[in-house]
Amino acid sequence: MYKLKKLSGGLKILSVPMKNTGAFTLLVLVGTGSKYETKKINGISHFLEHMFFKGTADRPNPGQVNRELDSIGAQHNAFTSKEVTGYWIKAAKENFDVGLDIVSDILTKPLLSEVEIEREKGVVIQEIRMRNDDPMSRVGYIFEKLLWGDQPAGWEIAGDEATVMFLKRKDFLEYFSSQYVAKNSVVVIVGNYPAGAEKKIERAFASLKKGSPAGKMDVKETRSSIGIAAEKKKNEATNLILGFKGFDMYSPKRYALDMLGVILGGNSSSRLFFEVREKLGLAYYIGAGSMLYTDSGYFDISAGVPHDKVESVLGVVLAEIKKIKDDGVTKDELKKAGDFLRGTAKISLENSSTLASFFAEQIIFKKPILTPEENLKKLEKVTAGEIKKIANEIFTAGRANLALVGADHDKDRLTKLLNKV
Repeated sequence: MYKLKKLSGGLKILSVPMKNTGAFTLLVLVGTGSKYETKKINGISHFLEHMFFKGTADRPNPGQVNRELDSIGAQHNAFTSKEVTGYWIKAAKENFDVGLDIVSDILTKPLLSEVEIEREKGVVIQEIRMRNDDPMSRVGYIFEKLLWGDQPAGWEIAGDEATVMFLKRKDFLEYFSSQYVAKNSVVVIVGNYPAGAEKKIERAFASLKKGSPAGKMDVKETRSSIGIAAEKKKNEATNLILGFKGFDMYSPKRYALDMLGVILGGNSSSRLFFEVREKLGLAYYIGAGSMLYTDSGYFDISAGVPHDKVESVLGVVLAEIKKIKDDGVTKDELKKAGDFLRGTAKISLENSSTLASFFAEQIIFKKPILTPEENLKKLEKVTAGEIKKIANEIFTAGRANLALVGADHDKDRLTKLLNKV
């Protein structure tokens, strides 16, 4: 299904052909993000993502990259997370050479113009403000800050206005030189692409710097008791995240955790969705799932609820958690969760972009490479006993953290409530 080639300089190239399509997705993933930053340059990973589109040696004019991509009808985007940064385009097969040339150009020959850096600071600051105005985004940041505090794992990916304004061109040059190296990069091509595409990719990225990237600070787990962080905001509802410290992405327990997430709050027939939204009408959205990093992770339950119903909703959530801890889950729930994951996987993986990300993340994080089918089989092998065991392991007061954005709430009352976990 796929072919992986590892070059002598460290670059990995993975190709996945797809029939019955006239398009391809080209994704470049780099193993860096905000966890690789210092406090002084917090936000530079995200800012650098912006700068790649602001001029290159071959396309020096601002907007030229986007205009050329638009001229071939390509879809394109970039993203930055705490541990990885990605750049992708989706285009028609006949435009492969142009698409490859543009993507390799922005990642190997960016100008990083001082004038454009200063101009783009305003754009980045507006993006930060926009995210802070969005309560769902804001509560996610507050939750991870509560969990990990003043260390890279707890910082905002985009940084803050002060750090963004302080960044200089030399910071970008140093960070780019340090992190954007062949050994830290993977290029994935998925879909209908011309013969010899892998060789063309190899030539296009031949100038990537050799050597090893700088590492990141180890996450320090300091909290061992209930944590609560609240921010008052004039919203129509309170957005909350109740999370429990879990495991990293390499733990074999992650499959049981995924199945637990589906059963508890992963879809519109899950326990929490039925009890909180359908039965009681207390939330527009409620869901559950896990976030796994290379060195840490958590399981979280998120919801948007009326200000005066926060304690009621948390009471229902804790009651459902207790049921799973005491009684486990049924065989019927396990089967339905497996069927749900299989069905959604088949739909999503018809998209070449999703398939590219599925493979690229396994490579960049040095995991054993599984096909989608192999991954599904591991999920479907999870037993009810494994889910009950993991629920009792993670759902404890010592692992509980609650973040809220909305009205004022009594932290003492909330602490007493969480002590019932």
